[in-house]
Amino acid sequence: MSFFEQMANRPDLDPQGAEVKLDLCGMDRQDALHTLDHTVKHCKRMSTQTLFVSFDPAKPGAGETLFQPVARYFKFEKLNGYVLHAQPVLTKKTAGIFVTFKL
Repeated sequence: MSFFEQMANRPDLDPQGAEVKLDLCGMDRQDALHTLDHTVKHCKRMSTQTLFVSFDPAKPGAGETLFQPVARYFKFEKLNGYVLHAQPVLTKKTAGIFVTFKL
């Protein structure tokens, strides 16, 4: 079983089961991070438990993806005590991060 198949089959990382879903596909970095920040602030106010952030997967010649800036954003949220864990969810067709907030 490939790495992608193992990640896709984890029951605790079900993107469809996330309370809030954010699609950043096709957005440039600055707009994506602004939208992400707005959504996370909303999640904090509403005591949301889970969030799935999707973005364009890596493709040959497509340049940098949003994976690093989005992961870095959640790294700081975790250090500030708002995030329990943020787990990458990668398949051959999609990419994203599944976040569980501390309540």
